[in-house]
Amino acid sequence: MKRSAAIIIPGLLLCIGMFAGMSAQAGESTEETLSAQEELAAGYTIGVSVYDPEDWEAIAFRDYFENYLGSAFNTTFYYNAERIDTAEDEIEFVEELHEAGVKGIISFLSTYIEDVLPVCEEYGMYYVLGSGTISDEVYERVKDNPYFLGTIGPTTEDEQTAGETLAKNLAALDESGSASYLVVTGGSGIGNEMHRLRTIGILTKLQELYGLAYDQSVEELAAITETTEIETGTNVRITIFPGYLADGSEVGEAVAGGEYTMVISAMTIANAITDICSAEAEYGYDIKVGMVDCFTDQNYAFFNETDANGDSKLNSLIGKYGAIVGPSFVAMCNAYAGYADDFRDEDGGAFRLYQTYWYAADTDEFNELYAQSISTYENTYSATDMMQVLKLYNEDADYAAFQEFAEK
Repeated sequence: MKRSAAIIIPGLLLCIGMFAGMSAQAGESTEETLSAQEELAAGYTIGVSVYDPEDWEAIAFRDYFENYLGSAFNTTFYYNAERIDTAEDEIEFVEELHEAGVKGIISFLSTYIEDVLPVCEEYGMYYVLGSGTISDEVYERVKDNPYFLGTIGPTTEDEQTAGETLAKNLAALDESGSASYLVVTGGSGIGNEMHRLRTIGILTKLQELYGLAYDQSVEELAAITETTEIETGTNVRITIFPGYLADGSEVGEAVAGGEYTMVISAMTIANAITDICSAEAEYGYDIKVGMVDCFTDQNYAFFNETDANGDSKLNSLIGKYGAIVGPSFVAMCNAYAGYADDFRDEDGGAFRLYQTYWYAADTDEFNELYAQSISTYENTYSATDMMQVLKLYNEDADYAAFQEFAEK
């Protein structure tokens, strides 16, 4: 995954040029400028672990990393080639990075963090959760690991609100008042805190909107690990459909056999939407679809293309945009440059910084936000803005400035 010289060199020249301009403004000496240039010229290699390298959210993040930050900051990104489904899978990837001499990993996997961090500490490898959420209990157990930089992502309240909003958006499309829901909960029952909180939000909002009477608490229902139709006390059907999806065909098969009118997911099911549309055409169903994912080209097509009923293929999206991962890159670069301790929280622990989701309840809302997402490289987390919070370029950069930058 080495970047060619044709890509590295223009990015290096861009970065040096911007830095030289900033140095002149700050009154720094020519020697200091040359020192920064020499350190930059060596380049960085950063590992990136994702659940599925073919996932469209992962692809959006990768585009920003490689095609924007990689060029601007002379950085190569090393991705896992296969899916990561277990803690052992991520540890194996960490070991692969260690053997390749990589000293830091930006991870998008929150489930296995307690298993993986001791390995990172053993290898002296920095680890940051690039866009995700862990529970308070897990954070307390890992915050003092010196190689754990921190987490950047939605608050626990935002995660639950994402689920609630998704449920509200789909329920608003239920003209009969007696919909049949397939609720895809992903890793909710096996330690994925983000999926668990979103699932709790989905079930809580459906309960409120339809006046449902569950026979278990929403926390217990979110922990279900096998496909289960739950009791609702009404003619509204809700089936919990847990687990990570191999290729989306599982959802397609469930829709074809269950006559669901709503598919609502705490994770991406983009690779199942074509199967859902096929089931609509073959069986005469009218199925609404909502999910938590990302503002990608693929989802733009789903919102703007119609299914057999003349409706959008995707009806609601709660999601992120590609440039949202910019602060994780800043954190890793500061650590690589020897400043990890300068960016711990006020108590000396790993930081917890917060970003939120974008919400699209229909095609118009999606298109408006999508237009913003494809221009965020420069107007959200630009290379110039990053230099203000990278201590290599700005010796006054500190944790407070980084927090403001990340959470803006």
